[in-house]
Amino acid sequence: MRAVSLQHLPLPRLESKHVRLFVLAACVVTSGLFVRQRTLNTKSVPAPSPVQFERELDQRLTEAATYALQQREGTILVVDPQTGRIRTVINPQIAFERAFAPGSTIKPFAALAALRAGLISRDSRVLCGEKYDHAGFKTVCSHPLHLGPFNPAEAIAYSCNYYFARLGERLSEDDFRATLAQFGFGAKTRINHDAESVGLLAHGVWHPENVLGEGQYIQATPVQLLMAYSALVNGGQLLTPQVASPDQFQREIRTTINISKDQRDVIIEGLRGAIHFGTAERTELDTLPIYIIGKTGTSTPVNGFRTQGWFVGFAGSKPDQFVTPSLGVLVFLKRGHGKDAALVSRAVFEEYARFMNTHAAVSHTESLVGVRDSETAHSVEPVVRVHLTRENRTITVPLEDYVLGVVSTEGSLETEPEALKALAVATRTYALHNIGRHNDEGYDFCTLTHCQRFFPAEQVRDLVRSAVTQTQGEVLRTKDGKLADSYFSASCGGQTANIKLLWGAPPEPELNGVTDQYCDGMPHAHWSDVISSRDLLRAMRSDPRTDVGDELKDIVVSTRDQTGRAEFVTIFGRQRRTVRGWDFKIIVGRALGWNLLKSSRFQISRAGSDYVFHGSGFGHGLGLCQEGAHVMSERGFNYRQILSKYFPGSVVMGRLKQDLKADVLWSATGVTSNESSDAIRTAGRAARLRITSEHFEVNYPSTLKRREAEDLLKLLEVSRDALLHRPFLPTRIPMPFIQVFVNETTGDFVGRTGLAWWAAAASDGNRIELQPIVLLKRRGVLETTVRHELVHRMIDIAGKGRTPRWLAEGLALHLAGEGPLISRVKPAQRLSVRELDQRLATVRSSDDMRELYASAYFEVRRLIRKGGEAAVWQRVLKGED
Repeated sequence: MRAVSLQHLPLPRLESKHVRLFVLAACVVTSGLFVRQRTLNTKSVPAPSPVQFERELDQRLTEAATYALQQREGTILVVDPQTGRIRTVINPQIAFERAFAPGSTIKPFAALAALRAGLISRDSRVLCGEKYDHAGFKTVCSHPLHLGPFNPAEAIAYSCNYYFARLGERLSEDDFRATLAQFGFGAKTRINHDAESVGLLAHGVWHPENVLGEGQYIQATPVQLLMAYSALVNGGQLLTPQVASPDQFQREIRTTINISKDQRDVIIEGLRGAIHFGTAERTELDTLPIYIIGKTGTSTPVNGFRTQGWFVGFAGSKPDQFVTPSLGVLVFLKRGHGKDAALVSRAVFEEYARFMNTHAAVSHTESLVGVRDSETAHSVEPVVRVHLTRENRTITVPLEDYVLGVVSTEGSLETEPEALKALAVATRTYALHNIGRHNDEGYDFCTLTHCQRFFPAEQVRDLVRSAVTQTQGEVLRTKDGKLADSYFSASCGGQTANIKLLWGAPPEPELNGVTDQYCDGMPHAHWSDVISSRDLLRAMRSDPRTDVGDELKDIVVSTRDQTGRAEFVTIFGRQRRTVRGWDFKIIVGRALGWNLLKSSRFQISRAGSDYVFHGSGFGHGLGLCQEGAHVMSERGFNYRQILSKYFPGSVVMGRLKQDLKADVLWSATGVTSNESSDAIRTAGRAARLRITSEHFEVNYPSTLKRREAEDLLKLLEVSRDALLHRPFLPTRIPMPFIQVFVNETTGDFVGRTGLAWWAAAASDGNRIELQPIVLLKRRGVLETTVRHELVHRMIDIAGKGRTPRWLAEGLALHLAGEGPLISRVKPAQRLSVRELDQRLATVRSSDDMRELYASAYFEVRRLIRKGGEAAVWQRVLKGED
């Protein structure tokens, strides 16, 4: 019998013989409104009417915003940026009646004013001076230093104070003020609220720092700012906001603002950059399965000292939909920073993504009936969805065109034909092995080194085209016929890396590392970098894994692997931190520039207050060494011999039929079934590791840190011990050894279990399937999910499968500690336990679910108050109602 945990409500109608449901927070969606059921016999639900759809979405977003803001002083506004209808507002008084300095959220409007005035263009650049000091006003920049000169979009993304303050010196007050007035600043929005502040847009008190959104020049209400941004991203329509239900709303355009496409593209690029690599990067909003743009801002109240944080963001389902963004969210916090406000917004965007994907999945699945068995699918050339990071758009190209674009980019300087052929085979193998890597974001691969660098192949060298054509369809396979784990780097420095030692992944015969005598003497065979203590300390403090406090005492390579790479690096300061050598390299590169520490194959010495790194190689060093392949090709080796050298035990073969089938199903139809999903996920799945204790085995992906797996194992043992040693248990419950499988992605979970993507966990006998740990932690439900799964296993064993649903659900809610949340729901009437059990088997609506869960919990609580917890367990043992 399978048990399921679901993350939120409402759900499609569930009809089954054995339904087991639970709610973690009946009135709070983003805290994890999970539902648990024992069978998966679900029926199709008729599509809701447009008004029902809108109302349900409004309710869900309101619940998410309420939970996200909690007790903070501030406001959250959610709007449809195409109509102006306010979907939800938390704390209307702050949203409509109070005006505040907008801080850096005003910078996109300053950029637009400067673009209109011809002071800047999309390609003009300014080098940040880090500090700005003018006429008694001083400010500094908080973005990473040593970045190159900023164009306008990058200045918005990084929110460079120096850039905009300098721009303010050149920008006239009339131009700036005219742009702000067009977007409604300094005027009421005419929202249907009893009172509304006009805000402030001063005149005649111009200072360059006004473009930073500080001081008394401009004060904006949250609703003013949100509607101004909506006009900025929706094509120039300044709308009248209205708090209204969907069936009582009439769209009203206040004015239409002329924004050229080029100017709008610069602003959108900057807002996307803020999410992708700029001020909001650490919120990980760009990991959600929707396309988000936004801007953070931090300001100081007039005559105040505590900062206030802003975030304005917009969502769509894919990049080219930003002609019509579908959701706008504003968060304002009285005491906070812009990044804090952005983090709060995440709960609202997550709920929106869940809701939209749920409804889209139903219609999409219905439209794909019969596609899986189509014989014509096998004749279609597989395609790859590639996200062009710089352009912020996704394209779809045939697989071989993708290989051509990668080889043309990664092998742009290569002149040896056989080396290019080896690179083509490695690239194609990687693509097939990792297809769907960024599926949650709506594409397969990005164009950064995170995947493979790619540029659409237009003018390709004949040498490159020939290499790809002559190896068309060829891939690397292991001895058992599986696609090899294929990587390549610029230079291994004399010894290719071992994937287990480099990243902690399970050893792979083809990636155990080999000696490479061919790349010795090539450009990256040896390198050295000198980094000052000050810069290195700044880099270490930029990441919690290496933050040792405000003093750096020493850095040493504490463990070196068999390939000569720094396996672990220890940093000494106020505290001591130890990280993998590759992580150390990445942290330094992210903070100080990727030109430093070209690989993790280095040694460290001191020269006064400086640290000297002597190293070899360029990149991670796994698999194919491009510089070594070049020399081998020069010396007469063919591409098969080159690949055999760097991937020992693998062979070059043509692509098998099942590879093509999986690719075609993915590209032509999306995930149409569990079968196609499994095929794709298996091809792109990360290596898996196991960790075992006395009572549990945790099987987890190599992308999860071992420490987190150990924490999960500890949580399982502690929860098991606490549950089995409760003083009220009437008998010893023989809990079995349990296997816990942690899925790498939600897609993996869906493919393995066949459940909806919102399911949090699933149990089948002595096996528990969990969603990604990061997802459960983010929702704050990891501990309750684990306890709930264990409690149900206890109840199954003690009651021998005879326990009534209401009793099992109510007792599980009690023992898992979910009572305080579910008890907030007040059932309309008290049902008999028989009625309750019958209705739990055929739940028909979200409201019904909430009441039934609460009813089950209240019934169990009444029994506990009357006879104690031991008496409830006696009912479980006897299978009584």
